[in-house]
Amino acid sequence: MRFVDTNVFIYHITAHKKFGEAAKKILQRIEDGEQAITSMVVLQEVAWVLEAMGEQNKIKETLEKIFSYKTLEVEGIDEKNLIQGCYYMNSYRVDFNDGVNISVMRAHDVSEVYSNDQKHLGKVEFLDLVFE
Repeated sequence: MRFVDTNVFIYHITAHKKFGEAAKKILQRIEDGEQAITSMVVLQEVAWVLEAMGEQNKIKETLEKIFSYKTLEVEGIDEKNLIQGCYYMNSYRVDFNDGVNISVMRAHDVSEVYSNDQKHLGKVEFLDLVFE
């Protein structure tokens, strides 16, 4: 099972010129039944990006589409994830949200991530980034 990072959803939603097609293929595999996991933090980031783009009207339909993937688990977060997120943030010099997502991944024994975020998640030695 792989964790789906925010950028996959955003690249697909925005039809990103360079990364949109790869993101579309990843999400199609999940829609076709591949088991995957993401977090409420990721979904919040997706909503924030859409809002920042002035696309508030797309937030509801985007979240509904993400929730419709039957094989995509959306994990909540708790105080343990937040505290561990601080540890990962400081240990790997990633942002707080990435630290919390790393905590979620560790809690579910996930080491592969659908993402091309080499700047942050790429620094974490126990994570393998997949973007194809």
